[in-house]
Amino acid sequence: MAFDPPIDGQTPIDDLSGLRLRGVRTQGELNLAEASNIRRAMVRYLAARPSRRRAPFDAAWMVRLHREMFGRVWSWAGAVRRRELNIGSPPHRIEVELHELAADLAAWEATSPGPPAMPLHEQAARLHHRAVRIHPFMNGNGRWARLLANVWLARAGAPLVEWPESTVGTESPIRAEYLRAIRAADAGDLAPLVGLHARFTPGSATRSRHSAPPRS
Repeated sequence: MAFDPPIDGQTPIDDLSGLRLRGVRTQGELNLAEASNIRRAMVRYLAARPSRRRAPFDAAWMVRLHREMFGRVWSWAGAVRRRELNIGSPPHRIEVELHELAADLAAWEATSPGPPAMPLHEQAARLHHRAVRIHPFMNGNGRWARLLANVWLARAGAPLVEWPESTVGTESPIRAEYLRAIRAADAGDLAPLVGLHARFTPGSATRSRHSAPPRS
């Protein structure tokens, strides 16, 4: 999973390829433009409980969500990467694994006789981790995965995870903890990531109002 280093708001952007907005030249300006675009997507899906029709959680919609989050800023938004990285699934596996994730989501929420269904907060954490691990896009995967998990919660009428926004030029105080939680989930231990979800969910005793998620 890629993370941006701590940056000053006036730091020039190294790569402007695909940038749709004229006049954006610094990282601070880019952060504001992306935040505005992401807020539009959040309003669309989180202002009211989304229907299954609006948020079907199939592979095509999951890709479209990334475009809705970043498409006003970047031309490559919603384009599944075709380049091998040192993180994420191989490019030829991305679409297959998104379809597998969609099938697993449907199975998790299906009602059937037998053991109790997976708790919703665990479903959200697993969805978050799987989306991050697949890493379908060149950038924005972490923010996309967190919103994806929140839309899943919203569709079920559950409280959202309220990840506070970072301040430009500062490093997230939970960046290292977040990375450890993702790596623990990679190794099969989901508890740290579930714990982070709980901390930032209203009503949780461990929730902190002052921590911010890492930007990715």
